[in-house]
Amino acid sequence: MPAKPAPVSATIVPFWDRLPAVMLYPAHGAAMATIVLLALGRLVTLLPVVGLVVFALFAAMYRYCFECLRSSAEGYLQPPDISASSGGSIGWKYIGLLAILLLVTIAVFAKMGWGPGIILLVFVGISLPGATMTLAMEESLTEALNPLKWVAIMVGVGWPYLAVVGLCLVIFLSEGYATVAAGHLLPKPVAIVAIGIISNYALVMTFHVMGYLIYQYHERLGFVPESIQMAESTTASNPAAASLDEVGVLVREGKLEEATERARALLRENGGVPAMHAQYRKLLRAANNTEGLLAHGREHLVKLIDGNEERAAVDLLRECQALDPAFAPTTAVQVTKLAYMASRQGQPQAALLLVRNFEERFPNSQYMAQSCLLAAEILHEHMSRDEEALALLKHLKQTIPNDPLMPEIDARLAAIEKMIAATRKPLRAPT
Repeated sequence: MPAKPAPVSATIVPFWDRLPAVMLYPAHGAAMATIVLLALGRLVTLLPVVGLVVFALFAAMYRYCFECLRSSAEGYLQPPDISASSGGSIGWKYIGLLAILLLVTIAVFAKMGWGPGIILLVFVGISLPGATMTLAMEESLTEALNPLKWVAIMVGVGWPYLAVVGLCLVIFLSEGYATVAAGHLLPKPVAIVAIGIISNYALVMTFHVMGYLIYQYHERLGFVPESIQMAESTTASNPAAASLDEVGVLVREGKLEEATERARALLRENGGVPAMHAQYRKLLRAANNTEGLLAHGREHLVKLIDGNEERAAVDLLRECQALDPAFAPTTAVQVTKLAYMASRQGQPQAALLLVRNFEERFPNSQYMAQSCLLAAEILHEHMSRDEEALALLKHLKQTIPNDPLMPEIDARLAAIEKMIAATRKPLRAPT
């Protein structure tokens, strides 16, 4: 179980006022141990056969860096221990993100010349922190490659975003100078480890400052850090606050099973504050209890849906879908409501995962037309899979021709058919 970092104070100190703390962040706790251990792993480069080992070391380092980014975004100032809270593939996804951006930039240089290439290179360099933050919070490579997400973060944060870009640039230039010096001054095996420590230290520092930027401007970005939820729960006149402290005591004493059972009992008794649900899910993740996470997700989603808490419901949905893509609530009405919530929150993929097999799960449901129409709209508007959308709408006309939504289905069907006809290339006349 990772040790719980100490939360920040109620007043958020701007990152530019805590630069010494930023520079010392990687030197504390599990961060330094991780940095040194993975730097020592680079000694495998001395062996004649390396293969994917080096990439695996980078992926492991990136995964821990994302742990630091998320912990900082939640409002904690000490590095986290390595835990199961980040997906095991997020390090590889980040390598994929860097590779794709690099290949696109090289292609522009090759096809369009130096002018457009330099412009794209500068834009990618400025946008990389935004893409990294998107990947950390959503764990989706597709979302991290969406320029609209980068721009939304830039606009939401404002000029401090560019200040962080500049700070990251200074850190990496300093890292480059230090690694070159180490390579020239030290024997090769020692230099390999020293360069690894310097590089890993710089990575943790930059990821921490990106996470802290999210925390500092969480209101503009529509994000509620866990540390703030914890503070609110302890100051509110709610008996659940004392119960949360009770669970925390059990965790600190190493009684993880007892803490999990106590948290589960408290949730059954009074429903629990958001911080209690978050604590319970952390305990389940620490125990690698996937079934428990999914079961809690289904149970808690019912309350979030009924309370119209769209953002919280969709965030929980995406977390559960990352564990099991087939995850869904148990009733047709809950699936339909949640799918529309996900669509409104800008998560069409999550919505489509919910409703793609709706007819098989809920045959003859009164919500079939509504859910399948949403699926068709997502396929058409967000994924350009017009033929699939067309087939789905035609199937609805055949199976439920008298549904009240049929006029809307017909209108959508006609619009898609018109678009397909307009984009279909005409056959050439024989010469």
